[in-house]
Amino acid sequence: MNFSEYKCPVCDKQFKDGDDIVVCPICGAPHHRECYEADNRCAFSDKHDEGFEFGKSSDTQENPDEQSDVIICPRCKSENQKGMFYCGKCGFPLGAQDAQSQQNPQQNPQGMPFSGFGTSFSSAFDPMAGVNPQEDMGDSVTAGEISKFVQKNTPYFIRVFNNIRLFSNSRFNFCGFLFGGAYLLYRKMYKLGGILSAVMILITTAELFLSYNIMQELYSDSVTSYSDMFKVISNLSVDKQMMLVFAALFSILSFLLRIIIGAFANRWYFAHCKSEIKKIKQATDNPQKDIEAKGGVNLAIAISVMAIIVVINELPSLMQMIQ
Repeated sequence: MNFSEYKCPVCDKQFKDGDDIVVCPICGAPHHRECYEADNRCAFSDKHDEGFEFGKSSDTQENPDEQSDVIICPRCKSENQKGMFYCGKCGFPLGAQDAQSQQNPQQNPQGMPFSGFGTSFSSAFDPMAGVNPQEDMGDSVTAGEISKFVQKNTPYFIRVFNNIRLFSNSRFNFCGFLFGGAYLLYRKMYKLGGILSAVMILITTAELFLSYNIMQELYSDSVTSYSDMFKVISNLSVDKQMMLVFAALFSILSFLLRIIIGAFANRWYFAHCKSEIKKIKQATDNPQKDIEAKGGVNLAIAISVMAIIVVINELPSLMQMIQ
């Protein structure tokens, strides 16, 4: 932690970069090591019984900015609530600006050891990603409740949800792009996931149905180059050429649908979490167990849908083998 804006309470001299500083493990007050060891006690030891904490008392506050409720991100210069470990806009670890922790990673601001790990390293494992568990994420749903509902990969989703709430800015969900509706089912968005999975299965089936007979001609042994393939297409009947065009359109439609799911999956999931938690809280006086039970993921249904899609894609090859 940077104490350059404070003075040593013993010698009343301003702290400078490079000073050997020790911090009282009880109240957090900084001292020159030499001054601290001279009396072998904290300068505010007489106030410890009163619950004194350095920086929270107007008697010891030298820099009003230290009491600010915001932290400025060193990368994008946006304001973040005090206590957050990551910037809500760009995701930069705010602990990285803690110069004292970087210089002396064996000691945290309260003087307690971290077993060799610095502040910014340990914060990376915070399941709340630096967000206060009591923070209202909208619809009277707290960040802690969302964390209990999400269960899997909570640091990622808490940061993303906070970005959506504060800046209306989400991230592209590559799992949603790769697995489509099956990913939504995995996250227990059964209604939307079921609809989109059914649409994707229908699109895949239609594409294969339209292109199956034509593909046999295009990939026959006589077709050895793109020019041969072009000749085969040119010689097809108008009906078959139209079928090939529609098959290509279905393929493009499937790709666009995956892009849409990837772009909006996090927003849909955020809305789903808040909606489900709100329903649970309205239905019971002790919602915590129900939040955990109804949250989490459903891997079985996601694997089942993906298996169906794989079978449909491989069906032409299976039929050709049977023939």
